Order: sequence, then structure tokens, then C-alpha cells
Amino acid sequence: MSDLLTFYVLLAPVGQLTGNGQLRETISERRNRKGPDVAFWYLSPELVKSFEISDDSFEAVVADEITAINWVKLRFGGEVITLQLDIEKLRQNAMELPPKPFVKDISVHN
Repeated sequence: MSDLLTFYVLLAPVGQLTGNGQLRETISERRNRKGPDVAFWYLSPELVKSFEISDDSFEAVVADEITAINWVKLRFGGEVITLQLDIEKLRQNAMELPPKPFVKDISVHN
């Protein structure tokens, strides 16, 4: 039995939210402060598609507090929408942190 609740979703093109690693730090800090069950998740492009939010060219942040989503939007941009999502499905599938940023080696080798 699913437990659908209304959540705020920040949707952005892939890489806009996770490109520099700051979202990973934000989610980690929020979970450390408010506990691991805080309603604040990152959805990879695959999960965005799986939850039928959009196609896999987008990534998303989901939260139950509009202030949390607005703060992330101010930092990273994107579009805010509201959706009914299954909280148990989120807890089962969306607990991973966003990916680590890609660090390009810019050192000069002789």
C-alpha cells in the first residue's frame, strides 16, 4: 500500500544541481542536523524517470518543506513543482547522496 504525500520538487537539467558537489554537502549536512529520516532527497536522472517526473535528462531534489527547496533553488536554479509521491518509495530508492563532483586534472605534466 502506497503512502502518497505532497512534496516540493526542484527539477533541473542534469549537472545543474550536482556539477560542483555542493548539493552533496547540503544533503549530507541536512541529514546530520535533522536525522537520516528527514524528507530531503536527491533524485538521479534514472529516478526522475522512474518516479515519472520527467525524462532522464533531468535531476531533482525532493522535500516536504518549501523553504528547503527555495533555498536550493536560489543556489542552483531550476523549476519548482509540487507532486504527490510515495514516501516509502523515496525512502527505499532515494537515500543515496548525489554523485561526487567530477574533478578534472588541470596540472601540467612535463
